[in-house]
Amino acid sequence: MSEKEELALGQQLAAEYNKNLPLLPDDDPLSVYVNEVGQRLAFVSDRKELFYHFHVVDDATINAFALPGGHIYIHRGLMMYLNSEAELASVLAHEIGHVTARHAAQRYTQIQGYQLGMMVTSIFVPFNQVTGNLANLLAASFISGFGRDMELQADELALKYAPDAGYDPYATIQLLSTLQRVEHVNNLEITDTGEKPPVYHGAFATHPETRKRIQQATEKAQSMHSNGFVNHERMLAALNGYPYGDSPEEGAVVGQKFLHRDLGLQLTFPERWVIQNTPQAVTARIRNQSVYFMMAQKPLSRRVSAKEVLESLFPKRHVGEVTTGTLMGKPYARARVIASAPKVSKAAIDIIVQLDGDKALIVNMWAPRDEIDSYQSDFDAIFKSLKSYDPKIDGDIPRITIHTWHQQDSWQKLAERSGNILGKFTAERFAALNGMELNQSPETGNLIKLVK
Repeated sequence: MSEKEELALGQQLAAEYNKNLPLLPDDDPLSVYVNEVGQRLAFVSDRKELFYHFHVVDDATINAFALPGGHIYIHRGLMMYLNSEAELASVLAHEIGHVTARHAAQRYTQIQGYQLGMMVTSIFVPFNQVTGNLANLLAASFISGFGRDMELQADELALKYAPDAGYDPYATIQLLSTLQRVEHVNNLEITDTGEKPPVYHGAFATHPETRKRIQQATEKAQSMHSNGFVNHERMLAALNGYPYGDSPEEGAVVGQKFLHRDLGLQLTFPERWVIQNTPQAVTARIRNQSVYFMMAQKPLSRRVSAKEVLESLFPKRHVGEVTTGTLMGKPYARARVIASAPKVSKAAIDIIVQLDGDKALIVNMWAPRDEIDSYQSDFDAIFKSLKSYDPKIDGDIPRITIHTWHQQDSWQKLAERSGNILGKFTAERFAALNGMELNQSPETGNLIKLVK
């Protein structure tokens, strides 16, 4: 692929991404900051003649990637774990390295035979997550991956560009170590639900293990001066006040509550339930049990009753007695349905449909047919907890806040003081947010990030 073709492909992909991804505006303070650091790095890169464009994706994914030709994206979810401007520079320099080495162009050429049509360069973290209608990007990654050598080359280029722009090269090591800690906390949370942590395989096996990347980055950094910029306090100030997890438009999980500003509703789950929010639906399950919950919206094309919507979702013979009523001033219908469901082939489903203008809110709670009665009290409690949500009255979604570490502080105490806002492993998550283990503490007087 020629450079002209590479740049044209990059523009085409960027137009698609910018249309489909939830990007912060270019004049948002966080976007302005990222662009400032990115342009400083681009100026010392091996392809400084390109126009580089830096974007912040407004979601909780721990991710960063680059398109061919110079469009670079960093997700807010990754930025929450940055603890210095130098760490931000290490992420952006890594992605610039993929651009300058033309990795996307090389990989695109290799996969053209699969007729997948699009490709992005390697992601900074060791797993790929693709948003919106660009799912074929994921398929491309599974088929060929990006290769161990490309990742290590991008690391090596980052360790050239960041110091050349005045940043401390050791920030790369610190960030990779933080990502390793984040993965550990993620696995604790997944294991606590009764699931097994994911094993990265196939194409992702070509990504260097984080330990190997840390080792090679350390060896490289030791040969360099470490007196560059760090700017810990500026990075924290830039993050202060931003949502920690999902954006307000997608709702948020706070302890055992699910809050959704745009839908104007909230739910409370019993303590033994684990909740997960996605842009498509909020899901939950009881730890170590085949008992599940899912809530999503369905658009309506015409005026119908809640009962009609419910009965249209399953064959009539599978639907039991339908009860109707109102909740939060809106009509609903509820019934038990005998059908197969995700992860439970012989399930009984407690389904609720509530009308909201031209949309229907659909709540499904299911369990094995011979066990559902023993969980009915949980289902009833969740349903009865459904009520209106007003951030001014009920509290806002979790946001990053800056705290000065005191001598008597500990991660456990801070987690308890927050009401374990991030769940069972809030203390571990607070430590990881600040690049530390649970048994490590900042120096008294240092600024740290918390979630409030």
